[in-house]
Amino acid sequence: MRKNLIWFVFLLLVLGNLVACGSNEEASSEDGSSSSDEASISVFMAEDLFKSGEVIKDFVEQFEAEHDGIKVNLETVPHGETFERLRVMIATDEMPDVYQVSMGHTTSNLADEAGYLFDMSELDSFENLSTAVQEGVQLNGKAQGFSMGIGVLGFHYNIDMLNEVGYSEPPKDWAELMDLGEKLQENDKKLLAYSGKWETGIMNVFHWEFGNYALKNPEFKEAYLSSSIDWSNPEYREVLIDGYNKFDELNDYVLTGSFTNEYADAQQAFVNEETAMVMGGSWDLGQIEDLNPSFDHGFMNLPYAPEAENSYVYTPEDGLGINAKSENLEAAKTFVNWLFSKEDYEDITTTLNNTSVMPDVGELDPVYAEIPEWLDTDRVMSFANTGPIENAVIIKLGETAQKVTFGEDPEKVADEFISEYDTFKE
Repeated sequence: MRKNLIWFVFLLLVLGNLVACGSNEEASSEDGSSSSDEASISVFMAEDLFKSGEVIKDFVEQFEAEHDGIKVNLETVPHGETFERLRVMIATDEMPDVYQVSMGHTTSNLADEAGYLFDMSELDSFENLSTAVQEGVQLNGKAQGFSMGIGVLGFHYNIDMLNEVGYSEPPKDWAELMDLGEKLQENDKKLLAYSGKWETGIMNVFHWEFGNYALKNPEFKEAYLSSSIDWSNPEYREVLIDGYNKFDELNDYVLTGSFTNEYADAQQAFVNEETAMVMGGSWDLGQIEDLNPSFDHGFMNLPYAPEAENSYVYTPEDGLGINAKSENLEAAKTFVNWLFSKEDYEDITTTLNNTSVMPDVGELDPVYAEIPEWLDTDRVMSFANTGPIENAVIIKLGETAQKVTFGEDPEKVADEFISEYDTFKE
C-alpha cells in the first residue's frame, strides 16, 4: 500500500512539472510577449511625424485597444536624428518592423538594396491614396511608404509683419523678396528662419533653381532626374552659379543659427516674430498652431522667379514603411493598414492639419487654400524634392553654398561640387 502511495505522489510531481513547463512555454515567446498569441512590433519615427510624440502614442493606444494580439513598441527621436539612426539600423541589420520613410531620401535606396523595403501597394489601404501620391512614392517598382500628406515646399509668413513694412501680400518675385528682407532688417527683424539642420536643408533653395530651369529645358529635366547632368554645358553651369548667388543673397536676411538648430527652433523663432517667414512646407501647420494657436499667417511659394514663371515644388510628405524582413510582418501590415484606413487617416489628417493624401478625406485648411490651384498648373515639379541627387552630393552642394556666403568664388566652389556630382553620376 505504501509503495503504491509513493508511486502515486511521484506521478503527481511529474505531471505537475509537465503542466508548469507547458504554462511557461505559453507565457513566454521569442518576442518577449506575454502570450504565444501576441505579436510585438517595433515602430521608429521622428517625434514630429505625427506633430508630436504624444499624438502617435494616442493612435497606438487606440490600435492596441482594437487589436488585443498586437503590442506596439514605439520609439521617437528628434527630427534631425531620424535618418542618421536609420542608416545605422540598415547597416547593422537592426531594422524596426515599421519605420519612417522620406520619399526619395537616400535611406530608402539603402533599405531597398538591403532587402528591407516592403512594397506597400500590397496593402488594401494603398488604394485609398490619390493617384498622384501612389505614383509619387514609387521606388524601383515598389511603393516605398504611406505618406502622411501632400507636401508643397514653401514659406509660412507672418501677415502682420509684412503689412508693417508695406507688403499687403507676399512678394511676387526675387527683387521684391530682397526688398522685403531689407525693410524688415531696418526694423531689426529677419526675413527668414531656415529649415533647421537637415542635411538637405540648404538644397531647398536649389529646388526652385533647378526646377524653374527644367520648366524651360526638357533635356536638363531628364538629366536631373537621372543624375546625369553634364555641368560642362555652359548653360547648366550658369544655372548652378545662379543658385549659389541667390542663396548668398538670401542669407543676408536669414536668422543666424537657423541652419544648425532643430527645425522646431526655426518654427519657434517664427511664432515669436523674430522672423517674418519660416522655410518648410504644407506639412508644418499643426506644429506652428501648437506653438501659437492664434497666430495669423499665410503660406507662399518662394518667389524665385516672377510668379507666372515660378515652379511649385511638390512631394509626398514623409510617412511610414514596413520592414520586408520583419519576423512580425503580418502584425506590421495590420498596424499600417489600420492607420491608413479612411476612418483612421481622417482622424490623423484632422489632428495634423495637413493636406490629405486621400480624395474626399479631410478638409483643407484656409492657410493652404491656394495649393490646389498651384497643383493644377503645368509648373509643378514633383521630382524636385524627391532626391534625384545622391545624398553625399546634396551635402556637398550645401557645403559649397555655405562657402560662397563666406566669400569664396562661386566658380571655384562650383568645380568642387561638380567633381563630387560626377563621382556619383549614373
